[in-house]
Amino acid sequence: MKILITGANGMLAKEVREKFEKGNEVILTDVAELDITNEQAVMEYITDLKPDYIINCAAYTAVDKAEENYELADKINGDGPTNLAKAAKSVGAKLVHISTDYVFSGDLDVSKDYKEDDKTEPVTAYGKTKLHGEEGIAQNMEEYYIFRTAWLYGIGG
Repeated sequence: MKILITGANGMLAKEVREKFEKGNEVILTDVAELDITNEQAVMEYITDLKPDYIINCAAYTAVDKAEENYELADKINGDGPTNLAKAAKSVGAKLVHISTDYVFSGDLDVSKDYKEDDKTEPVTAYGKTKLHGEEGIAQNMEEYYIFRTAWLYGIGG
């Protein structure tokens, strides 16, 4: 299988790579190789590569700074996944996107878990940008995987 992993220099991508590199052709990109915010570049890169899977580990993850850098965060977390979805669909690739529980309001009783179909109501800039990315994927693909996580850990970025 040919797997493209974006955000290659980040902590998450390093862990994902380790899980998939045995027995697969893994292609790693970071912003220097593929700027996911550039729709044309994404389309050209993925059209040439024709991966079976795209695992999007690229993200603007500075939660607090997203409040003051909303435009940049939204470009990376919102437009980037949307661009990947359009390109993935064009070549028949499956898209795996890592999102966050920040897409919810945060007022759920702590003894309960969020469910995938719970109402999304982000209250932070970061959450709004991540929801933008999820919506862009859903609007451009029929088959995709979105994982919402509360926390990531692993080898440092």
